[in-house]
Amino acid sequence: MLVRPKSALVYTEASLSGLVAAGHDNNKRPRMEKTQLHSLVVLQVKIIYCLLAALGLSVIAVLDLLESKYLFATVAASFSLGLVVYAGYLLLRRKKRSSPYPEWLLVGLLCVFTLFGMQESAQVVHWIYFVPIYSYFLFSLRVASYITLVYSVALVALVLLQFDPYLRLQTLFTYAACYVFSVMYALINEHNGRGMTQVVHTDSLTQVYNEHQLLLDLNKEITRADRMRCDLMLVTVTTPERWQCLKVEDYEQRLLYLGRRIKPYLRPYDTCYRMQNDDFIVLMPHSDEQQAQQLASQLRDSLTNSRLQQEVIGIAVEAYQPEDDVETLLQRVQGGSL
Repeated sequence: MLVRPKSALVYTEASLSGLVAAGHDNNKRPRMEKTQLHSLVVLQVKIIYCLLAALGLSVIAVLDLLESKYLFATVAASFSLGLVVYAGYLLLRRKKRSSPYPEWLLVGLLCVFTLFGMQESAQVVHWIYFVPIYSYFLFSLRVASYITLVYSVALVALVLLQFDPYLRLQTLFTYAACYVFSVMYALINEHNGRGMTQVVHTDSLTQVYNEHQLLLDLNKEITRADRMRCDLMLVTVTTPERWQCLKVEDYEQRLLYLGRRIKPYLRPYDTCYRMQNDDFIVLMPHSDEQQAQQLASQLRDSLTNSRLQQEVIGIAVEAYQPEDDVETLLQRVQGGSL
């Protein structure tokens, strides 16, 4: 049955990057705020950590100075000053850099100082505990793992050759404890980062992906369809106009229920998205029209046998054409419902 779709979102001639960056209604603002808030919190934590570490190194420098260990006092004071300068740099320049030169410089100097300094004095051993902590704090999990792995191999060999059995055991045990703590911190941070990504790209109500993610995925799938010369189908589920007049709680309950009726019929490589006008779009890569019509038929049957059977919910099927781009394809997909 042909039904009139509700007003579709009209895309202008703005580029895909403009759509993603700017957004075009209030629904986009919370998502951008979440991203900015996450980045701000990470930056603040890094600055505070650098300042606290600088304070600790300053205390070490003073103690070394009182004990007339001028070389170690100078090194500690230099690292402390470097951390303060780095914290100030982060505070003044909040944009993400493409190459983290200060981080590489700090960790590199620390590694060289500890490995060569231990051969001159056993007191340098206290500095080795900073290496895994700084590495996992300043770098990604993968990069930090490579750094600490190479460093740990060199360190263990040096400790076994230089130190007596008692000091050897104490040093390696303490280093292992610091290493495990650093890895746990990195894993938790990695998990939180993935969770934040899900929050940014997932609709909080229906737990399907949002339009921001559709723009990204559709652009990739179009490129893949052109390169591999395969079909790409989209199925639209249009919500009734009258839902706009419902109370917020009732409206959200219907959207949540509709999203739940769609998800069981998706294949492992199909993806569902909630648009900003509250329609749902299913992206079906490597699929022909027959498969898309089959999904549309399953959705109609499911809605017919649900509490939404009295609602006028439109379902449309559209195929990607070689001349399409993201904007024109979405305009055509949201232009009508079957």
